[in-house]
Amino acid sequence: MTSRRVWLCLVLLLSSCKNMGDKMEILPMNLGEWKRMAVENIPAEDHPREFKERGIKRARRAIYNGPARLTATIYEFGALGTAFELVQKWRPQEGKMATQEGVYFILLEAPGVDGKIANDFASKLEAFLRK
Repeated sequence: MTSRRVWLCLVLLLSSCKNMGDKMEILPMNLGEWKRMAVENIPAEDHPREFKERGIKRARRAIYNGPARLTATIYEFGALGTAFELVQKWRPQEGKMATQEGVYFILLEAPGVDGKIANDFASKLEAFLRK
C-alpha cells in the first residue's frame, strides 16, 4: 500500500512540474527602457506551416515602446537546434530582424528603426530568456 502511495505522489509531482516552461512569461513587461504595451498568444492555426512541421510549442507577440516602437514575436520549439536552424535560413527583410536564444526563435519588426536600436532590444530579450 505504501509503495502505491509513493508512486502516486511521484507521478503527481512529475506531472505538475512537466510544463513549467509553458507557464513562464517569455515576453517581459519591462526590458530596460522598453515597456510592453500589448501582448497576445498566437493561435496554433496562425503558426507558419514550416514551424508546425518543426514542432512549435507556442508563440507569443508583444508590442514594445522605448527608444522606438517594435513588435517582438517569439516562437518556442521543443528541440534546441530548431531555432538556430531557422535563423540560419532567415532571409533579411527590410524592417525585420531574426535571432534566437535556446529553443526560442525571435522575430523583431521595427520598420524605419535604426538597426542599432533593434539590436539593443534583441540583446536584452536574449539575456532575459537565458535566465
